[in-house]
Order: sequence, then structure tokens, then C-alpha cells
Amino acid sequence: MKWLAAMLVVGGVAHADPLALRADAFASTAAPAGLLTLSADGDAGPGLSAEAVVWTGQTTATAADRADGDVLVIALHARTRDGRINGTLGRFVATLGALRPVQVDGGRARVRLPYAIDVDAYAGIPVLPDLTTSRSWDWVTGGRVARRIGDWGSIGAGYMQQRTDGELATEEVGFDAGAALGNHDDLAGKLAYDLANPGLAEATITASDRRGALRGELYATYIAASHILPATSLFTVLGDVPALRAGTTWTWRAAPRLDVAADLAVRRSDGDAIDEPATAPATTVGEVGEVIAPAIVLRATLRLDDRGASALGGELRRDGAGDSGWTGARATARFALPWALSASSELELVVPDHDRGLGRVWPWVLAALSRTWGPWHAAVALEAQASPEDRSRLDALAQLGRTWGKP
Repeated sequence: MKWLAAMLVVGGVAHADPLALRADAFASTAAPAGLLTLSADGDAGPGLSAEAVVWTGQTTATAADRADGDVLVIALHARTRDGRINGTLGRFVATLGALRPVQVDGGRARVRLPYAIDVDAYAGIPVLPDLTTSRSWDWVTGGRVARRIGDWGSIGAGYMQQRTDGELATEEVGFDAGAALGNHDDLAGKLAYDLANPGLAEATITASDRRGALRGELYATYIAASHILPATSLFTVLGDVPALRAGTTWTWRAAPRLDVAADLAVRRSDGDAIDEPATAPATTVGEVGEVIAPAIVLRATLRLDDRGASALGGELRRDGAGDSGWTGARATARFALPWALSASSELELVVPDHDRGLGRVWPWVLAALSRTWGPWHAAVALEAQASPEDRSRLDALAQLGRTWGKP
């Protein structure tokens, strides 16, 4: 394991009261890599606000060491006093109804028209991770028209097109609708269709009902590989694959501080869809044809105080299909300690149905300790895992940050 490098954050004082500035330094032995993040947001007037997140990093993962810097979000928001017109200019993530989210350098506007009609549109240049890449002929545009139906529902339709080097890369149409059927029932749905590579990109329909401490939901969803978001844990790496899924979710407030949830579903996948999912290593799945398999999640969370600052959690999961089937367990713990300390840990264990020479159990564990004193905050963590990609791996992470201005 490579030693963790020390990092120092130096910041300036924000002079305007409405402005909040935060600086964070992150370090990890995974690459090893370092990351410095500066973020600011505030109100410049009754109809004007701004936000920015800028990061710069250093990594030795490549042959030639070099520093990389970029802007995640830097946007100026403006709106009229009555809220009927608002706009955004800069770098932001554009989301419209059922269409896929896109990070874009450009502008966005929203107008509320008579007859309860809303119009949203954005246009600009798609953001690329490599700052040296030419984007002269890259652009993306999208729009959505929606009709509000009283105070209980709405229906909308959207369209987006993205081009790379002048050639069509992505083209979608999307439809979405939602309705509140009484005080406890909700119905919603969305559909996105890929016009560039004709086929369904994403479709979801949900119906929910709440009765006292019990909330139930019926759902059916389909998602293609292009709409899968980056995974954040071992469970999501193995579970997020293109598939048709239908089931029911139930959440029960069993006690004032105890929540119990169950997600019971059936998933249909075919060989082309699950052979090499976009967010998982190719070695985690096998050569299978069309399969139908259960997808079951049982979860419980116990809050140890009224605010939930300390909590215990547990989860059992059955997922996967064919040779990629697996069973997993997760345990989480979070504790608020004296002297403004906070400790947390997370453990995942995955048992694949077929060993295939990659081990019978794949563990992932994260333990972290953080402290806040005044405007300063710091955290350290250790992450260990074994997976289809790594027989064993240990990484260290650290964060040091400071906030100026309003809390």
C-alpha cells in the first residue's frame, strides 16, 4: 500500500454576507491521487443567485505526472419576481422530464405560460473530461413542454439531440406524467425512446399508497445501458444492468425510530444485456440467454437518537441472473461521539452463485472518522475489498475542509 500524502488547504475570506465559500482537500491511495475542491453559492439580489464548484487534482496513475483541473458546476441563476421566468447560464446538469441528464456548458430557460403550460429548454456544448479535446462541432440541445392539471398532476413531452464532431450521437424523445389521487395515492410514469439507435431507453411506471405507518408501491421499470448512472458500491456495480424489472416496495415505520423496508421484484435480462454491463467488470457475469430471476431486498434502519445522527442499518439482497446470480448482506453503523467526532462504517459481503476461480466471498468494508470544530472539518477513512477485479485491496482516504460565510 502506498503512503497517504499530506495536503494543506489555504483559503481566503468571503467579504459578502450572502456568500458561502467552502474548500475541501481530498487524498487517496487508490491512484494515488489528490483533489482540491472549492465551492461557493449565494444570493446577489432578490432575483439573482450564483453557485460554483471548481476542482483540481494530481495523480500518478499515468506515466507522466500532471495536474488536472476542471469545473463541475459554475452557474448564474436569474428569475423574475413572480417566478414565471427563470434562467441559468454557465456549466450545469440539465434534466428534463424523462430525458437523460446531461452536463453542459450553455444556457437554460424556463417560462410559465398561460393555461398552466410550462416550457423548458437548454442548449450548449456537452462537457468532456479531457480539457484538451476539441469541441468545435459538439453541441446538445433539449426542450420540454408540460401542462399542469390543477394542483394534482401534470403531463409533459421532451426532445433532446446531441452531436459529436457534427455527427448525430444521441437523439431521444421522452414523455412523463404524474398525478396525486387523493391525499395518500400517487401515480407517475415516464418513457424515453432512443431515436439514434431505435429502441426503448428507459420506461418507468409507479403507483404508491400510504396508510398510517405503512407505505406501499407497485412499479415496473426498464433501463438500457446508456441510462445507467455510475455505481457507488459493490452492490450497485453488480446489480445495475440493463433489464426489465417489476415488483413492489413496502416501507413500515415499525417504531418511532425503526424503519423496515422490503423490495420484492422479478427481473428479466437477456444475454446481450447482461454479458458486459456498463458499470460492472466483464468477469462478474456469464454467458447466459434470456433469464427471469428474483430481485429481493430486505432493509432495516434503527435510529439511536431523535435526529438520526447515530443509526444502525442492515440489508439482505438477492440479485443477478444466470451465472451472475449472487446473494449479499450489508451492515452500516453511524455514531455521533463526544468532542464533535463522528464515526461510521459499512460492510458488504457478496457470495456469487458460481465461484469461477474468483473467490467464494467478495467483501467490501469502509471505516471512517470525522470531526468538526468551528468552520473546519476533517475526515479519514480506510477502504478494503476483494472483488472480481482485485483479490485484495486496501486504500486510505482523507479530507480537510473549511467554510467561510454563512453556515
